[in-house]
Amino acid sequence: MRQKEIALRLALGASRSRLTRQFLTESVLLAALGGAFGLLLSFVGLNILRTFIPPSISQAAAIHIDGKVLLFTLLISLVTGLIFGLAPALQASNLGLNETLKEGGRDSGAGSRGNRLRGFLVISEVAVSFLLLVGAGLLINSFMHLRKLDPGYRADHLLTMKVVLPETKYATKEQRAPFYRELIRRVQALPGVQSVAVASNLPLTYSGDSMPIGAEGRPDPPPDQNPDVILRSVSPGYFSTMGIPLVEGRDFNEQDKPDSVRVVVVSEKTARYYWPGQSPIGKRLKPGSTTSESPWREVIGVVKDVRQNDFIAEPKMQMYMAGEQMNSFAPNAVVARTTVDPLSLGTTIRKIVWDIDKDQPVSDIRSMEEIVSRAVARQRFSTMLLGIFATLALVLAAVGIYGVMSYSVAQRTREIGIRMALGAQRSDVLKMTVKQGVKLVVAGVAIGLVSAFVLTRVMASLLFGVSATDPTTFISISAVLLVVAVLASYIPALRATRVDPMVALRYQ
Repeated sequence: MRQKEIALRLALGASRSRLTRQFLTESVLLAALGGAFGLLLSFVGLNILRTFIPPSISQAAAIHIDGKVLLFTLLISLVTGLIFGLAPALQASNLGLNETLKEGGRDSGAGSRGNRLRGFLVISEVAVSFLLLVGAGLLINSFMHLRKLDPGYRADHLLTMKVVLPETKYATKEQRAPFYRELIRRVQALPGVQSVAVASNLPLTYSGDSMPIGAEGRPDPPPDQNPDVILRSVSPGYFSTMGIPLVEGRDFNEQDKPDSVRVVVVSEKTARYYWPGQSPIGKRLKPGSTTSESPWREVIGVVKDVRQNDFIAEPKMQMYMAGEQMNSFAPNAVVARTTVDPLSLGTTIRKIVWDIDKDQPVSDIRSMEEIVSRAVARQRFSTMLLGIFATLALVLAAVGIYGVMSYSVAQRTREIGIRMALGAQRSDVLKMTVKQGVKLVVAGVAIGLVSAFVLTRVMASLLFGVSATDPTTFISISAVLLVVAVLASYIPALRATRVDPMVALRYQ
């Protein structure tokens, strides 16, 4: 665009070093302003981003903009300004005055090296945008699959809290049982409470308490080949309160006392592993092995598999024991299913606990939906972060396409005027200009496709329920970029259709 201006300056006696300094001054100034604006945005963005960082990400509070970040920003701005100022300066120093001044009278800019370079930059922008958008699309798709996972229970309208009885005061199950019976009785009587239960630990709140088991009539495998089974101690009504479906048999009841037959409820996966093709009801097992000193426990029920320790990983084998038959694994959590907002009952239930024992602490009053949400917080944050970067890349690609098309229209003003003077319709000019922008995007998408098929395999471990080469994601992202290309090209194209042939013929 400035080739004629540069040629005229050189013809009038300006030195090439003087022009180089001018280009560098302009580009460094623009880069410095861009860096300063970027720093301002980063301060604002970081404060907003901190509110979304999950607590599970360590050292999140230590993230801040320090002197190193400022120095890096300064260096990047300076290097960017020098590179993108030096390139046109070197191009100007090799400018042929006669040829350039002659080009000023006709329209040959469309095929110039500058246009090819700008086209290459736009193609690169589109390719990078495609990569980021595909990555974000795959993560979003994966996150949607993740949220649709069946955890094995109903998380809605479920209030949870920690009530850990101190061993100094409640050392045995005989001392603990009256406290929990009274707590369950009082909470059950509250308006808005459907059912209530206690358990040693709730899903997604604790990853311990597991052990191998021995099944009667089945030889014990070697210790290193005997899989661990997650153990939970629960009260009667726990499965109905949590919304865990009972597949076979029965739930615990008030008759499952310390002096009655020791009973256990197992998960579907445990039943399939130890008693394949058989009903486990009436079978017996022991914690540890068949030769351990633990008493035999009779299987009275089978429940659906629950995602206990990890929301993403496949459920592990599980077994549940009656709380009043357990000396260890004391209940420490209360869970209540409600017909109202569960958190609205938190204060009331805490007062009930204090009425029973004024010194008993109550902590972690949360809804089960919040617990599930926290379990996928890392995946949600990663998806959001990559989505932001992908959106910024898409905006930059759109700006690049718009800039190139605007520049092209300005360069081809005389050509467009001649075409229209010779009878070209406005629709023809519109199609011609938009087509030029679409070609750049198609080239960028093609390069991005090839790169994405290779690079997305690296993030395969971050995905759930979706392939790293998911065709739906690739096709939809390609369509999005093409739509953006058409929109970014349309405004310059519309401007081209409004060119007055008489004015255009006098252009330059």
